[in-house]
Amino acid sequence: MVEVLPATTNAAAPTFMNDNRRVIDIFVAGGPQHVAQLKALLPKLHAYGTVHLASSFLTSVELAQLQGQFDVLHQPHHSSDGYHNFELFSIRDINKIARAPYFVKLDADTHIEPDWIDYVEACITAHPDTVLFGPRKGNVDISLQISGRVVQEKLSREISVRDVTKVIGGFYVGKTSFFKDHLRFMDLVHEFLWCYEEGVRRRPSPNPQYWLDDTPALQEPITVLGNRNKNFKGNEDTLRSLVVHAVGAGNRLDVFDSGGRIRIDRPGTMFP
Repeated sequence: MVEVLPATTNAAAPTFMNDNRRVIDIFVAGGPQHVAQLKALLPKLHAYGTVHLASSFLTSVELAQLQGQFDVLHQPHHSSDGYHNFELFSIRDINKIARAPYFVKLDADTHIEPDWIDYVEACITAHPDTVLFGPRKGNVDISLQISGRVVQEKLSREISVRDVTKVIGGFYVGKTSFFKDHLRFMDLVHEFLWCYEEGVRRRPSPNPQYWLDDTPALQEPITVLGNRNKNFKGNEDTLRSLVVHAVGAGNRLDVFDSGGRIRIDRPGTMFP
């Protein structure tokens, strides 16, 4: 169900930022094609949390144009493709880097109004148990099954979800403690989707610490069925929403209408 949250009248820092303690980490990324968008977007973010800029190969000249509008610079090199680089940064790094109680992830081409933070505050205040929310959902719900002995051994369960909601990655808010608690689970689910093809491992593990107890059973094929792209490389919004549902927290994932304060206008997404 979609809930419409009313606009608040607070134009300054939100009320949940007590004692000047920033309660959100804000992650945004961009490449050379996004410099103009970042110059317009970052000033709307900086007052409300720690702004993490993930550079998808921005040059020193381009970064100089953004100086003073972000707090922390990250330069991930997970992929030579800028899009996949940020997808993999969002999957592998955000959960580990975030320190504030909540984190916001948004794309450089997402349009936000100056009072966007009122939307975030209203959602957190009205729904404190929610672990993942955003203003838009994907056109296609997630249906996915990941099974096999290795899946059972590593995750203590098989993954089976059908027709569950995906919050799209153009803008979402996550509860940091939830995703830290499920970091290993998310890492391994991603590995089963990204490192295996046709049920067989094709890429080495990016998390070898999870495989120190390697046994013959862990070499067996797995089965992946559902609406996953055959050449899955990242798709972090699908993965993050999948994890919430897979651990039994689907009732804590929500889509809330932002009242136009956050606009993600692109194919393959749905208005609330």
